[in-house]
Amino acid sequence: MPTPTRSRDQSPDRRPALDELIGLAGLLRAWRAAAGTKMRRSKPLSQAEVAARAGMTERWYGELERGASPRLGRPKIDQLAAALLLDEDQRETLYLYTDGGSPPRSPTPPGHADGLHPLQLLLDHQMPRPAYLSDAAWNIVGFNRAMAQWFPWVLEPRPNLMRWALLHPDAREQYVGWEEHAGIYLAMVRMALVKHDRLPELVSLLNEVLADSDCRRIWDSKPELVSHRDGHVFRLHISRFDHQDIEVISQVLYPAAFPDLRFVAITWLGSREDPGAEAARRSPSVAEGSRERATATRSVQGTPTRPYWALDSFEAARSLAGSSPVDLPGLSEAAGRDTRLTADCSGQNVIWATSEAGGMVAFEDLSTQEALARIPVPALTAGARREYQNLLRSTLAPDGPTATRQIDELLAPHSAAIDLLVDLRGQLSPATAAGSSQSLSHSESDTATERARELAGRLGASPR
Repeated sequence: MPTPTRSRDQSPDRRPALDELIGLAGLLRAWRAAAGTKMRRSKPLSQAEVAARAGMTERWYGELERGASPRLGRPKIDQLAAALLLDEDQRETLYLYTDGGSPPRSPTPPGHADGLHPLQLLLDHQMPRPAYLSDAAWNIVGFNRAMAQWFPWVLEPRPNLMRWALLHPDAREQYVGWEEHAGIYLAMVRMALVKHDRLPELVSLLNEVLADSDCRRIWDSKPELVSHRDGHVFRLHISRFDHQDIEVISQVLYPAAFPDLRFVAITWLGSREDPGAEAARRSPSVAEGSRERATATRSVQGTPTRPYWALDSFEAARSLAGSSPVDLPGLSEAAGRDTRLTADCSGQNVIWATSEAGGMVAFEDLSTQEALARIPVPALTAGARREYQNLLRSTLAPDGPTATRQIDELLAPHSAAIDLLVDLRGQLSPATAAGSSQSLSHSESDTATERARELAGRLGASPR
């Protein structure tokens, strides 16, 4: 019996054609087989079944699996993708083969939190640079603490970048050259309406914006389209930084899992230093100034907008500490009634929140050192002492020897003062006064006592 010979196509050394490896025909056959498995069948769906499910003839579908390359309309592509039970990546591949582009995606709805936690972590890691996440209609769906500090409007209910930037009076002060910014933002809205096929929320936003005469004039005079502001350099006038102008660059990224979302980071130029540092050096009582402004505003009733440094709840204030906040119940109790303290995961900042009249919660974003300086140490419970020590440790060097030296430096001025007090206390002791020929006179004793009280007061203690 003659030995069968292999045809050239059957040779194990033959290299398959590229179309056989990644062509649509082979993928359709594989997807048809996988669809049978997904439907708990022992065999693939037949071509006839796929054709019927997709609303096409069996012959027409069969031509696709034999290598035909027709261009399909988007509704027909979606029908075929549904018939084959394709996932998002497979559906995109089908679009690329048959339409030449990517499929339309449904915009992420406002408040959609599923899967956004990793993006919130990325936002937090941009600190101290402001960063935010917005959806297709520029609703803010995530932001970090720096963003709230620079632009407190993100703390308001349902914050929207375009609505604030184009309509709020503060935006016209904070954007240096507001009209130029408005032109760019309106061009972005025009582009988004084309890209998202007149998304109703975008149409509503546009109508609201164009009710403003300035925006309508700019819209009519500049029929331009802009996709994004990535790499745009501009100047901001931020009240948080003692009203100094700063130059920044915006950087825009699109998360692969949520391509309709924008991840935007704002980086200041010209210095590696936080632009607020210089303002803080010129005005060392920045935190006190914020507190005074909050106090003054709390006494005003019926203001049309909420003060930016007040929130609706302690939970809202707690959220400013980032994605992994650290509650400080012991220190909160020591800080005073109706006060809650929350540290960020790095231990470098503390949100100090206080309940106020009218149900509002005033807050301050303090450095850990500022927060610890406010805590009455003698009143700490055992739990509060542990929280205090943990916070203090987070401000020191990570290695033990360096941290120990830093503690010694902190102790040095207090140790000298304590030595003076102990020595003075010995001089004031009745036993010492009775047995010493150099006992203090009444006037000298009174003067020394007053000095001791003054010094002890500076140290936060009271001499007995």
